[in-house]
Amino acid sequence: MTGVLTRYAGLIGAPLVWAVNTQLGQILPHVDCPTRLSWTALVTALAMLIALATAGISYVAAAKTESGTRMFFGQVSVLTALAFAFALFLQGAATLLLDACTR
Repeated sequence: MTGVLTRYAGLIGAPLVWAVNTQLGQILPHVDCPTRLSWTALVTALAMLIALATAGISYVAAAKTESGTRMFFGQVSVLTALAFAFALFLQGAATLLLDACTR
């Protein structure tokens, strides 16, 4: 069972982290404005690192399998995690460009 969870970590973990980050992106700008700190950017950077970690976990698990089908789904998991990491990178760039107090 551990092999299955590690192989699909990027397919499950990265979208979950992205969804949580998207919700926090609606809440944290209200905290950012009075404090003048960029918690939104920090949380987004942490979420991107977690998504990249799930891609790495899936990559290692996919490399250890002998079955072609399991390797394929492991590689799909890696690519999915990388796509969500890129989406998180773009969200982080947007938080740095937009001022939280302009709402």
